Amino acid sequence: MIKTHRVKLKLTQSQFELVREKQMECANCWNEVVRISKEYYFENKQWISNYDIQKLIKGRYNLHSATIQAISDKFSANRKTIAELRKKGNTKAKYPYKEKKFYIIPFKNSAINTNAMGNLKISMSKGRYLELDFAIDNIKTAEIVWRNGYYLYYSFDDGIVNPTPKGTNTVGVDMGEIHSIASITNEGNGLIISNREGRSIKQFRNKMYSYISKRLSRCKKGSRQSKKLWRLKNKIRTKTNNQLINLYHQTTRKFIDFCVEQKVCEIILGDIKGIEKNTKKKKRLNRVNRQKISQMEYSRIKDYIKYKAKEQGIEVKLVKENYTSQTCPKCSKKHKPSGRTYSCTCGYETHRDIVGAWNILNKKHKYGLVDFRINHKQPINIK
Repeated sequence: MIKTHRVKLKLTQSQFELVREKQMECANCWNEVVRISKEYYFENKQWISNYDIQKLIKGRYNLHSATIQAISDKFSANRKTIAELRKKGNTKAKYPYKEKKFYIIPFKNSAINTNAMGNLKISMSKGRYLELDFAIDNIKTAEIVWRNGYYLYYSFDDGIVNPTPKGTNTVGVDMGEIHSIASITNEGNGLIISNREGRSIKQFRNKMYSYISKRLSRCKKGSRQSKKLWRLKNKIRTKTNNQLINLYHQTTRKFIDFCVEQKVCEIILGDIKGIEKNTKKKKRLNRVNRQKISQMEYSRIKDYIKYKAKEQGIEVKLVKENYTSQTCPKCSKKHKPSGRTYSCTCGYETHRDIVGAWNILNKKHKYGLVDFRINHKQPINIK
């Protein structure tokens, strides 16, 4: 199974200058690919093929040949994605057009080797190499990316081939803003993982962004003070993003461990894509709640669940979750709950997120109502 990891690079001054130089060269290559494609399209009313682009830019840049090919491949993949989005009605999707000063440095397997000590040795261009102080087994591709510091993103083969699930149970999952994951199995065993820590991180980030924006509005553009504030903003963005990545990795790891323990073979996820749209226009939420909903990490959590589940051979399916938190599992009447407890006029009462998870599960499979046994957990152990 192919997986992706990242590691922060500790570079010497000469290595830093080499990477920065190649970033600028990659940007020049990208800009030329965009220029060639635009000119060809305006002349012929169709896109130039990736093969023809690679023939035109071959040997023109001081980069490894595989890196030049990878940049062209990225442009073609980007172009195809935008075309698909436009066919689906997304008029805001734009083809690549901006001129870049710096760009990521992609590497194919042919540019990645090892030195005499067994550590990574990456070919940047003819006769110039980046030798790192660590080794990675079964590495396939890699990219050097600037994220307020240089990171190496790499894909590798972990050796797991077609894993099989250890049971036949299913679990429904309701993802939310207060509880990132609320889940219930067909046997009635539930797990709720809190997102209070994630909300705290985002609240801190929002307050700092507001503070910095106010200070920047009083600064002259390009002044030392404005540059200082922009550095602070980038630092906060990097720090909070790393905290959220760690938090949601631990959240999804606890959930997948729960699935393995409950012998689950299928996860039914509630699809809440687009939940933030038109909330102001339809006056559904106030300003504070609109901000919370728009900053939900739905896609990130969904992707983490998918690849962690795949490692265990567990299948993941999506269903629409319309009215799942409002429908009573016992009498099927719709009732909008207030607070975290769902109380129906028929007398049924339980946690509202578990009601949503159970109804999501029953959209795919029809199970008889059982007694729920709910366990609450924090994603990170709090002392």
